[in-house]
Amino acid sequence: MKFQKTLLACAVSVFLAGCSSDDDDSSKDPIVPEPTSLKLVVPAEGKSMVEDFPLAMYVTYPEGEQKASAITSIDVNWPFVDVFQSSVEYGYIDGDSDELFYHSVENIHDGAKNATDLERQDDILWYVTGDNILNRYNRAQDELVTWQVSEDSVFTELAIDEEGEEQVWLYDQSAHQLVIFNAVDESSQVIALEGDMSVEGLAVSEDNYLILAKEATQGVVLHYSLADTNLTYADSWYIEGFGAAQFNDIGLMPDGRIAVSNDDTENNLVFVMDKMAQIGVGPIEDSGELEKVAEHALEEVVVQPSGIWALADDSWMIITDQAEMFAMDANFKVTEKVNIEFDSINCNQGCTEAIVGRDNEFFAMTDGGLIGHFTKTDNSYTLAKEYQINVKDGEGESYSYSGLGYDVSAQEYYLVPDQNDEETIDELIILNSDFTLKERYDITYSGETEGSIFEYDAQGVQYHQGNVYVLSEKFTKLIKLNLVGEIVAVYDLDHEDVSDPSDIALKDGQVYVLGDHENDEPVPPLSVFDIVEHD
Repeated sequence: MKFQKTLLACAVSVFLAGCSSDDDDSSKDPIVPEPTSLKLVVPAEGKSMVEDFPLAMYVTYPEGEQKASAITSIDVNWPFVDVFQSSVEYGYIDGDSDELFYHSVENIHDGAKNATDLERQDDILWYVTGDNILNRYNRAQDELVTWQVSEDSVFTELAIDEEGEEQVWLYDQSAHQLVIFNAVDESSQVIALEGDMSVEGLAVSEDNYLILAKEATQGVVLHYSLADTNLTYADSWYIEGFGAAQFNDIGLMPDGRIAVSNDDTENNLVFVMDKMAQIGVGPIEDSGELEKVAEHALEEVVVQPSGIWALADDSWMIITDQAEMFAMDANFKVTEKVNIEFDSINCNQGCTEAIVGRDNEFFAMTDGGLIGHFTKTDNSYTLAKEYQINVKDGEGESYSYSGLGYDVSAQEYYLVPDQNDEETIDELIILNSDFTLKERYDITYSGETEGSIFEYDAQGVQYHQGNVYVLSEKFTKLIKLNLVGEIVAVYDLDHEDVSDPSDIALKDGQVYVLGDHENDEPVPPLSVFDIVEHD
């Protein structure tokens, strides 16, 4: 669109600069408060964040949209994640859509197109361009307001909460300091930064404040608690596992997950998590452990496996994040490959999560609870029918799923929603053969705990001999439930054996654990374990 007018407003701030005249009465200048300081704390040894979810790999681009391959900044405005590519494009990812659709945005001021950082509040865009100017553009009214905050500053990063204009956080690269600008009364506060780390991104959400920094070439996440404009150090972590990628911005999701962007052309927007929290001991004392007894190499064509099923004739089926099903013989050699296509959705990267197989047919489940029934006719599989699992949580929202169990004799399916909230009650869901709801039970535990039992997640779900087994990626545990949702045992899975478990199968008294991987990593082997009970 063409912009018909531009409103330029120079603010009177405590760093009054280019808008003042030579004959201003300096005695009327506001008092500049003494700057405070903030230490950029180097993470302790072993403190690191690793990939939790590669969001960029799951985004769907509608026809006419170009792939976001040069991300320079991000802003979480849930359910949208705004994505900015300086000198290229501004757009957003729709977190409410199952396909995670990306949409570009044309209504952006010309001056913002080369911004070094950009944040949004509804129709308001705040941005900086590497000089001493803070810009505020109202897209609805087509109005630009600028503040020359200081004479020598070089603002490269900014952050602002979803509401209010009293705290616009700026990073002044030239002075290595934070500037808090109040756009209402046009006052400012300076916080000098102590430490040699460079600042690459800022994020603020209520009482949480995040700094993305870089020490030498390694990314660092620093977390501070925020009260008014006072920052108190909470924790810090190195970012590991991303090779030579350089991180350039940070955001905080509503559920507490941290999003970071980097300069990679593919895996450039990811959620990260505390590595030690992921592989900690968990809230329930272990009843036993999984002892690795064998492993089976998978062929390289089996990329990012997400679900596994053992058939009665000793053959196997594996489903992948690429919406593919691989039929395998007893030695895990591929005998057939099937491309999975649904009628009702465009199944993008990471859509397919679990599989239940039978002779000449299989059921594929998406993370949104869509079931595709595929049958084999004339040596090829085709979609016979679709089912939608219609089970809502307490807020009336649909669950997401990563695993599906099945009792062959009772013809019942078992689900545990894959949630990321330790305060939200998890459920065991039992479905009839037509995927309608039969029963649902809150998951419980009668013993003592160290924390919430709902910290566990549910990457894999399998029924076996009267119990439901749940694979938790967090803490790497195998959890045994009875059929009314009570946890009866927890078994430890060594993180070194399978670092990124994605599904399980139980066969002949042994546990087969499938591992996931990223695009630039080799396909991990299928690991086989015995369950060893503790005395």
